[in-house]
Amino acid sequence: MTETNGKSAYGWTSDEITERLGTSTIVFERDRVLQSKDIEMIAERGIRYIEVCGLGNPGHLDVADSKYTSWLRAECESAGVSIVSTHCPGYLFNSDDEDNRKKAVEQGVAAAKNSEELGAGVMVCHYRPEEQSEKSIHEMLDQLEGTSIKLTIENGQDLADYTAFVDKVGSDRFGMVVDVGHTRDDDEVNPFIKAERARETMAQCGHRLFHLHLHDWVDRDHFSPLDGELAWAGVFDAFKDIDYQGYFMFEAAYPPTQRGEVAPEYVLDKVAGFPQGFVERYVAS
Repeated sequence: MTETNGKSAYGWTSDEITERLGTSTIVFERDRVLQSKDIEMIAERGIRYIEVCGLGNPGHLDVADSKYTSWLRAECESAGVSIVSTHCPGYLFNSDDEDNRKKAVEQGVAAAKNSEELGAGVMVCHYRPEEQSEKSIHEMLDQLEGTSIKLTIENGQDLADYTAFVDKVGSDRFGMVVDVGHTRDDDEVNPFIKAERARETMAQCGHRLFHLHLHDWVDRDHFSPLDGELAWAGVFDAFKDIDYQGYFMFEAAYPPTQRGEVAPEYVLDKVAGFPQGFVERYVAS
């Protein structure tokens, strides 16, 4: 499975991608909660789906503030935007200290229930494919029985480690989120910037793939789309190969060459323009 002359093997349309296009709130400052202007900025660009990012201090997922949760859901609904996923704060799910691990499970369950209240169907977690994490996941799944939320593990360098871990947990409420910036081949190069590797790397996830963190690569990760080296045609071909039905969620945070700079208008413009830009670059003859 390789790209053909740098073009997608499938006839993607911009409408197909736009219908499932989303953005993480990671694009906004993470030392504060979300504001009305943030939601408006997303809605004005025609992006319909949001992942609320719980990373940072305090981050955008304030689990302890029920008034904020109610406000955020109502604000999104009023703007015509849906929260479909959240990014769990960095709780210590794999801690060797049992008290810390149990606390993380308690916090994770609360975050998952809060995510469901926001309307999200997926919560992204930084589990590790280790025994302690597996114990935490089973405990969380047990406590979340009867809810609609699904848990996902965000990948590290070798996707095979994560596919095997998902299979070991063995629950239809637990799957993978692939961040295209985390993977490395044996040569320490990100396979998603290689035309011949991007498609087969993503496709190995198969039915385990619940969710995505998309962005571009400019020597590092989390840059605005179509501004870097990512082999987008191969990545999107893999989605067709495995019949991926989830959202095209972008976790783009920075303009090119400006890692650490907050420029939400620029990044969101690039995310909103991705469907047409992708088709023009990789599909149109």
